[in-house]
Amino acid sequence: MVKKHYLKLEYESPFRVMGVFCPQKDYRFCWNLNQSLETDLKRLPDFSYTPHNLEQKDLFSVYHYAKPQLRLAYYLISNKGQNGRLFAEPKNLDFILLLKNPRGHLDPDALIRKIRNTSMVQAAFFLDDKLGKRANTFFYDFEMYLSETPKS
Repeated sequence: MVKKHYLKLEYESPFRVMGVFCPQKDYRFCWNLNQSLETDLKRLPDFSYTPHNLEQKDLFSVYHYAKPQLRLAYYLISNKGQNGRLFAEPKNLDFILLLKNPRGHLDPDALIRKIRNTSMVQAAFFLDDKLGKRANTFFYDFEMYLSETPKS
């Protein structure tokens, strides 16, 4: 009898995920974040995604900043769309900050402190393993979105 072998593929995301609670509009928060972090986040086309428990796609605003010499990129994504939220947990999460390839180039504790000291920010913390089961699907879809989106 032939023994069956199973191939189990696990997706490992290149992102560190930070959740930010801030009641400001996305463009205003982005401006404040640019001042605090000394970055230049620019708006990208909206990210079209179908959040959990919704049948129709929703649009979420995305901002981008890159340091090509370090291969480091920041993506600020609004957690609120017109029809729902990108991630339901943690409750009342306003923004998701994705850091692509931050290993060795970034002090996470210093970054958290700077974000927490930004105007109107109520809380900020890393959410790497706290986004739930749909996080891998989201990361895969987001990387597909990035591959199709021209960055200015």
